[in-house]
Amino acid sequence: MGLSSIMTPRSKLVTTQGDASLSSLRNVFKQSHFQHVPVVDSSDKVVGIVSVKDYFKEVSPLIDSASETTLGLFMRTRKVHQVMVSPVITVPLDTSIRVIAAMLIEHNISCILVTDNQQHLLGLLSWKDIMKAALLAKPKS
Repeated sequence: MGLSSIMTPRSKLVTTQGDASLSSLRNVFKQSHFQHVPVVDSSDKVVGIVSVKDYFKEVSPLIDSASETTLGLFMRTRKVHQVMVSPVITVPLDTSIRVIAAMLIEHNISCILVTDNQQHLLGLLSWKDIMKAALLAKPKS
């Protein structure tokens, strides 16, 4: 079983750019149901990643205390590049799933981006993808 058979390919991923607002990011999370959104530049090169956890960590201090107007303004003016993780850990497509699993544990991350040698996004592999593949794998006889 190869990496390309279990990762979410680029064609199915939703991405954002660093200059996008948190308001637009909220819409991406709501519509896509993904937990992680890769951040790419105009040539589709990976520049970061933002998770639902990163997003809520940024807005949660304001949710109870700020007025709706203040929160709306914050969401429209705060940018993705201000909350994304960068640099992001990436792997080439020929990386073994075992190596990636070890990297997820070592770096305490829940997904990894798969890129070509110019850092163009090819896909995303999460720990859930690895677990699903392990559960669906046919046992060796």
